[in-house]
Amino acid sequence: MELKRIDNIWHFFAAQNQLFLKKEVNQEVQYSFSKNNIKLIHSFNPKFTGQSSLSMAPDSFEMAVKTYAAGQKKFGLPAPMVQVHQRLFFPKELLKLTANFALFVEKDRFNHFRVTLDSFVPRSIRQTHQPINFISENLWKFRYFSETIKN
Repeated sequence: MELKRIDNIWHFFAAQNQLFLKKEVNQEVQYSFSKNNIKLIHSFNPKFTGQSSLSMAPDSFEMAVKTYAAGQKKFGLPAPMVQVHQRLFFPKELLKLTANFALFVEKDRFNHFRVTLDSFVPRSIRQTHQPINFISENLWKFRYFSETIKN
């Protein structure tokens, strides 16, 4: 049931936003879109959908030079320590995503960013498009998916 829901959500976004959806099924299932030269990839293990990640990066992203990782905030468990003297190289608004996901931000030598959200399981249309649009608006100044869609 969970696999069918995820498949329906991605096909819905492809149809509503007139995007080409590429689906690959091997050891893991991978959905990918491309809009304004920004590639979105959602990959997960079909046997355990909790092992999933969503990655957004420009097509021209090369090997990462700088990396930042922040763990998901969990009730009752201490959050990983963030070094105070460390200067962030990306918009601090993205740190709001750590309330729901583990966040990895990478930067290449041409100042392109790749953002990866771990444990990203799309359960509804709203829970899917909100973090994606939030990332694309902060980094690339456009909405990846149309928000005229109501769930």
